[in-house]
Amino acid sequence: MKNHQGQKLSRSMNLFDVVCLGINGIVGAGIFLLPGKLAAVTGSFSILVFVICGLLCLAIALCFAEMGGIYQETGGAYIYARNTFGPMTGFMVGWMMWLSAIIGWAAMARGLLLYLRYFSPSLSEGWIGEIIIITLILGLSTLNFLGVKTGARVINFFTIGKLIPIFIFVACGLPHIETTSLNQIFSFEVDKVGAAIVIALFAYTGFEYMPVLAGEMKRPKRDIPIAFFLVILGTTLIYVFVQTVATGTLPGLAQSEKPLADAAAGFLGPAGGILIAVGALLAIAGVNSGIALTGPRNLFALSADGLFPAVFSKIHPRFHTPYVAIGVNTFLTLTLSLTGTFEYLIFASVLVSILQYIPTCLAVIVLRRKRPDIQKSYTIPGGYIIPCLALLTCFWILFQIKLIIIIATLGGIALCLPLYFFRKSTLDKD
Repeated sequence: MKNHQGQKLSRSMNLFDVVCLGINGIVGAGIFLLPGKLAAVTGSFSILVFVICGLLCLAIALCFAEMGGIYQETGGAYIYARNTFGPMTGFMVGWMMWLSAIIGWAAMARGLLLYLRYFSPSLSEGWIGEIIIITLILGLSTLNFLGVKTGARVINFFTIGKLIPIFIFVACGLPHIETTSLNQIFSFEVDKVGAAIVIALFAYTGFEYMPVLAGEMKRPKRDIPIAFFLVILGTTLIYVFVQTVATGTLPGLAQSEKPLADAAAGFLGPAGGILIAVGALLAIAGVNSGIALTGPRNLFALSADGLFPAVFSKIHPRFHTPYVAIGVNTFLTLTLSLTGTFEYLIFASVLVSILQYIPTCLAVIVLRRKRPDIQKSYTIPGGYIIPCLALLTCFWILFQIKLIIIIATLGGIALCLPLYFFRKSTLDKD
């Protein structure tokens, strides 16, 4: 199939914007909830669990970095799969990316209500909660309609806004750490490490959003590989410090449902708990803004290649944004967020994310063998070791997810095949 993408999108995102997009996509609600769950499984060894997860995710991220150093079109993993394995595989990956964005956005919109309960239960219940969800989704969609730079600035704001409470938590908490709480950091039960790694890995998904906006970056081939390094390493450092402070300052960490808020209240007083609650709200709102920006670009890329009706790739003449795709994503996300449950949406979103990592990791290996002369701005060192490690990580994670969720998600993916063959037959006739 012919690639119909044109260069009508505005290339206005710089390296700082791309890094903020990545950090914002990863650092969400998870870090405000996971410290207690990890401590319950592995105790103080949970600090090193984040180090292990950072290395595993870095392997996957380096595959995205190598592929991002080749292509500069909008679409990310969809482009990598399409150009390496053909239009059908590319379409399925693009469909998964689009589903992931809609499901993830709906989940994060509902997740916002969970944190609003810290201030008042009434804010997360009944018609008030529904109005908050509708206002959030419509507001972010409007901002993204006004231009990619506007959307990027919103993400930058939320990224900085949620990092400030985390940095305060770490800076103020480090002097209060009881070193005896860290004595067992190298002690662990082998049979529990796997479960802990799966829990922690859920806090890392989101870095795949970065290359989706390559068509709107000033220097994508240079900035994408650099951004992956900075984002994964920076996020891992944040997680390790947060887990260290939580472990060293909150004796009942393993029993806490709001671990950072409880820990902060211990060494900062009631104001500390409020600070962390605000940080959690900013984190979730930030993830919402990131998905709101990248999600419509997945639909745009599929449409621009003729795999979806051409109307979805229309670009606004003034704001240079895919306004029809933004409208469709907004409608579907609103529908799903008002009808779906938070827990299912989270697991389905993570599963679809993992399924799109696999073709990207495979593409690195295949392109090296089939097209060794292709120009790239970055090559993963060590031959095939890191891409193979990334693939093993992805498949291992899949085996940890409940079968019913896998079956339901694969069913949703299978729905795309009739649409693909219909569009393909139409294009072949043309």
